[in-house]
Amino acid sequence: MLKNKDRELQESLIKFNKFLQDNDSKRNRAEKKEKEEIKQRVVKEHEIVKLNEELRKQKEKRQRMMQELDKMMKYHLYLECVLDTADEFAEISDLLSRYDTLEAANLDLVSRSQQADSQQEQQRYDLQLFIREKTDEILGYNNKIAELQKMSEKTAEATLEEQANSERHMSTVAERKLQFGQVMMACENIYQRCCDRSSVQRKKLQSAASDEDEVEVIRVIIEKLMFIRDYVLDLSSITKGFRPLETKAGSPRRPDMQPSSTSAAAANISVTKTEGGVPPPASSSAKPLAGGAAAGAGNSSSGCCGSNAALGAEVSK
Repeated sequence: MLKNKDRELQESLIKFNKFLQDNDSKRNRAEKKEKEEIKQRVVKEHEIVKLNEELRKQKEKRQRMMQELDKMMKYHLYLECVLDTADEFAEISDLLSRYDTLEAANLDLVSRSQQADSQQEQQRYDLQLFIREKTDEILGYNNKIAELQKMSEKTAEATLEEQANSERHMSTVAERKLQFGQVMMACENIYQRCCDRSSVQRKKLQSAASDEDEVEVIRVIIEKLMFIRDYVLDLSSITKGFRPLETKAGSPRRPDMQPSSTSAAAANISVTKTEGGVPPPASSSAKPLAGGAAAGAGNSSSGCCGSNAALGAEVSK
């Protein structure tokens, strides 16, 4: 009996424990479910708040769009009137597409116009800079031209002066050459007459050619003058030796033996050279060297006569 009661008690205890465990598990599941449902409720409440806010915003947006629609309705009506009037467009979308195309073209033209204005401004600035630089360059060239004109004028003046000096020099050279030629002709004439009248056999000097060196021509002239000096000295000494005899005898003197004023001057004759190697021109008031020289001068030209007359003063000292 007791065993049965004890077994029943144990079974009842086991059932009670199982019941308690089931209750705990159910309570735990219920609490867990409650917590999840609370969380879901909070989430849903947040969602409801968000959705309500979104709904409010959408309502406001709808209100604005309705207002915008009311504003745009007049344009819609206008476009419909345009479609009724113009046969070019069948739909409003075609008209709007045409408007978009024209607006894009207008924007492109405006952009190109702005670029053209910018390029024009840049080119205007470059042009002003170029004009300024070229103006400065032209001023520099004008100053240089003025300086060159001054130099040209000075050079022209110097050229004229040099030409005048050259003409004077050429005139002087021509005059000296003429005088030199006259002296040579006179010297040659006197030399030839001295050679013809002299009985002393001497080597006859050749006349200097015009194409020979000036030094050689002067050397030949000096040799001829030395010959003329020797001849005149000899003639003067002979004349002095015969003068006392003729005075005592009272006989007339021969014309060729008469002393002349140039005979005494020829006694001290000597040849001098100038710095250029050409004897300077003598004064035209000098007398002829001798009777033979005067005769030769009469046969020559007037220039040669002046040279013969000048020779006496040139060779005498």
